[in-house]
Amino acid sequence: MLELAPPWWFAAAAAAMVVVAALFVVPRPWRSTRVAGGAQESAARHGPRWQRMLLLLVLPAAAVAMYLWLGNPGALHPERAGLSAQLRASDEPLGEAATGHALAELQQHLERHPDDARAWVIKSRLDMRAQRFDLAAAGFERALKDGSKTAGDARVWVEYAEARGMQQGGTLAGLPRQLVDKALSLNPELAQALDLAGSAAWEAGEFGLAVIHWKRLLAQIPEGDPRHVQLSTAIQRAEQRARFALPPSR
Repeated sequence: MLELAPPWWFAAAAAAMVVVAALFVVPRPWRSTRVAGGAQESAARHGPRWQRMLLLLVLPAAAVAMYLWLGNPGALHPERAGLSAQLRASDEPLGEAATGHALAELQQHLERHPDDARAWVIKSRLDMRAQRFDLAAAGFERALKDGSKTAGDARVWVEYAEARGMQQGGTLAGLPRQLVDKALSLNPELAQALDLAGSAAWEAGEFGLAVIHWKRLLAQIPEGDPRHVQLSTAIQRAEQRARFALPPSR
């Protein structure tokens, strides 16, 4: 997941810009001229006062604009502190009480910030764990809308595919398979996407394609790992099915 630039970084940049501006704006008695001619020369060198005042205002404004563009403005809000901690720990298992508290906090946050894609992802994951597949699918869809930063995260597309698959009774046919293909287009080596792509191909009777996806996944699993043995067995079965499968109708 893309990490957003921390607020302190931009605050430091803004402070530095203010200092630079002040060096040009704030009067410096130790460099005051002794005669009118010297004062005119100093004014000519430093420019009109309004230009210097404009510089003092523009540089901090540029730092704020840079933060709004690259940073995480929500992190500056005092109410985001608790939520941000929850977002960072979103992959950790939660107890029933903690889950209920997190959902309530997320719901309140989303009422104030309905475009917070990351919060929608976390809420959808909690809904998936509670087997509320309709809510999870709707939340992932909201998080992946056009322009969202999460739209470039292949893992979220896989999670959306899983939610849609469970919503339609555990099958990956149709939209879930399309979502898995989207995830693979973003990250061709994502393990979860390769696993689901192989399962979707098996379900569709495309056993040779299932073998291709699962072999790419197998290369990522160390030998001796129980998952390596299980996947190797599945690949052998898919290869056997592929040898005896009828060619696709034209």
